Amino acid sequence: MPPNTETGRRGEFLAAYILESYGIECHHVNRQGADLWCLVHDRVVTVEVKAASQPAKDGRDAKTGRVRHYNHYQFFTGKKTADFSCFVALDRQVLLVKPAALIVSATTRISVPEFNEANQRRTIEEMINP
Repeated sequence: MPPNTETGRRGEFLAAYILESYGIECHHVNRQGADLWCLVHDRVVTVEVKAASQPAKDGRDAKTGRVRHYNHYQFFTGKKTADFSCFVALDRQVLLVKPAALIVSATTRISVPEFNEANQRRTIEEMINP
């Protein structure tokens, strides 16, 4: 399995595990644009899982040559067809859920400190009780 596919699959299973710990029934699906079907109260919502194994790596700015230090996870979020996007930081084993309608760019960056259990709980509760 290619590394990106393996990272994605690990993220999908971790996301399902965490969401189920909040009482959300999850079913892994292999559909374009949706990785999980989740039963939230009496409705089925689709979730696209995006996973990163670690924060973006430091690099050099192409114009200035200066070293750029990154303090964020980077996710490629192209065409969105799911109800929610679930961003997973595998190294922290934490996720954040956002309504897909709020994801407006092709790349989503989330700072390292945002991936914490309080934000995980808050975003899952927002998914459960919109």
